[in-house]
Amino acid sequence: MKKIIPNLEALKIIEEGIRAGSSVRLTVRGNSMSPLLLDGVDIVILNPYIPENLKVGDVILFRYREAFLLHRIIEIKGNKLQEGIIITKGDALEQKEEIGFSDVVAVAELPKIGIMKLSVRRGRILINRIIVHIKKRLN
Repeated sequence: MKKIIPNLEALKIIEEGIRAGSSVRLTVRGNSMSPLLLDGVDIVILNPYIPENLKVGDVILFRYREAFLLHRIIEIKGNKLQEGIIITKGDALEQKEEIGFSDVVAVAELPKIGIMKLSVRRGRILINRIIVHIKKRLN
C-alpha cells in the first residue's frame, strides 16, 4: 500500500538525513524555479553544505516561514556564519527572501539541462501565458 506523506513532514525527514551527512534525491514541486526546474518533472540532489562554501548562484533548500523553499542565492551580506544574511529568489519570481545561514538545509545539485531544452521550456511558458491572456479577453 502506497502511503502519502504531507510535504512538510517529508521535508523534515529529508532535513534529518542531510544533517546526518546523506544526500537526498527530491522531485521538484512548484514552478518558482521555472523554466530551469519544472514541477513534478525535474529531480535535484540535495547535499550537505559548508556555510563558507555557499556562493551567489547556488540553489539551496531552506526553511522560510513554516515552509521549505528551493531558491537561488542572489546576495550574501556579512560574514558567512552567525550574523550573515542570505537573500534568495525563485528564478520565476519577483519577491525575495531574507534568511540566516542557520535556515539553510542543503545545497542543490541541479539536473543538466541543455540550452535547447531550456529554450523549449521557455517557449512553452510563453505560449501558455498567451493562451491564458487570450482566454481572459474572450470571456
